[in-house]
Amino acid sequence: MSPSHILECIDCRTENTSGNPDTVCDQCGGLLEYRLVADKVRFTGPITFWRYRPVLPRVTETVSLGEGGTPLQRADRLAGSLHFKNLYLKDETRNPTNSFKDRSAALIASDAKSRGYDNIVCASNGNHGASISAYAAKEDIQCNLVVPSGVDMGKLAQMLMYDAKIVQTGDSIEEAIARARELESEMDWYQATTELNPLSIEGLKTISYELVEQNNVPDYVISAMGSGATLHALWKGFKEMKRLGIIDTAPRMIGVQAEGCSPISKAFSEGSNKPVKINQGETEASAIRVAEPIYGKLALEALKESGGFAVSVSDEAMLDAGKEIARNEGIFAEPASSAPVASLQTDYIKNRIDHDAKIVCLVTSSGLKTDDILRNVTKRKKSPRLGSRLATKERILRIINQGPTYGYAIWKTLGADMTIGAVYQHLTDLELSLIHI
Repeated sequence: MSPSHILECIDCRTENTSGNPDTVCDQCGGLLEYRLVADKVRFTGPITFWRYRPVLPRVTETVSLGEGGTPLQRADRLAGSLHFKNLYLKDETRNPTNSFKDRSAALIASDAKSRGYDNIVCASNGNHGASISAYAAKEDIQCNLVVPSGVDMGKLAQMLMYDAKIVQTGDSIEEAIARARELESEMDWYQATTELNPLSIEGLKTISYELVEQNNVPDYVISAMGSGATLHALWKGFKEMKRLGIIDTAPRMIGVQAEGCSPISKAFSEGSNKPVKINQGETEASAIRVAEPIYGKLALEALKESGGFAVSVSDEAMLDAGKEIARNEGIFAEPASSAPVASLQTDYIKNRIDHDAKIVCLVTSSGLKTDDILRNVTKRKKSPRLGSRLATKERILRIINQGPTYGYAIWKTLGADMTIGAVYQHLTDLELSLIHI
């Protein structure tokens, strides 16, 4: 059977034949990526992730939790307040673990199972780790997660409940990625990190295929940017569809970053073809807090090839946009997922997009997975009691994350500023809330 894809370097075009998927070329150190070989494809079945099997690298085993087929919701109420007539939200919160990363996780877990691995290693800021641990759990594959400090409590809770082994390394995702690469080599584990496994891009590009089948080609697609992988994957999907004759035109891509961590947006505004170097990203939107975006150069190429552009928004604008999305459209989005809608309020966007343009904003993940929204809401409502209870539960989760423990030991670690009975009450609350995740 002829291959459906070729894994090759995007710089020197050397084909990788080593076996497992990787993102680093042995010859020149460039990025490796899958290239679709087929000239024609035919999709069958309902609109779900696996409908697009013909444009995905082949796997012999399929691992699924029901990912894909997420709603493309017309946002009339939200559009009215933003003065845009044709606004749509691609609601990826409806995936099994409430984020778009389930698409990548389904394909990666399928590949790991197909190759016979019983251990996966993955570095993650949160969403990808939660997704990978869920799909690994379904197939009894041990998931080993490497996370930086400051991971959102809701995502950490998911990882713990899916029985992943968690190691906290450093304060940045870059440090976690470096450690995941070391563990891959030392332990011969399957590498599932987004930035280190090109199947991540293949899984995410199916969003573009779905958009077209659900409501044809929009004029603009807006996505938040962290590593740049998502924007690049979306554009790759549209380019493939043009080559396959599925569409005649492609949308303009708009990438959005946080003002405190915007190496790609700054590069675009400066006319650079590679991300601007920053020492450390400062934003509460942890999902896009990436100071060294591995896919940044490709994201910039996508913006330029599509005739699109990049912008930055404040943390406050993201939080405010999240509230508007929730109260107007009934979708609870995490701050990074609210960035595309927040960008529509900037003068930069308003002056460049016609009010009747067809716009799709990608809502990548649920706000239920993040504690930064809860902290912000409690601050604004001046409710220290709720805020302190959340802070205590977060401290307890982080203690549990260090290894097996029990109530008395947790009480001793927290200090004598609360009773042991209060500690056990917090543990009971956590247990009950985790059951319903």
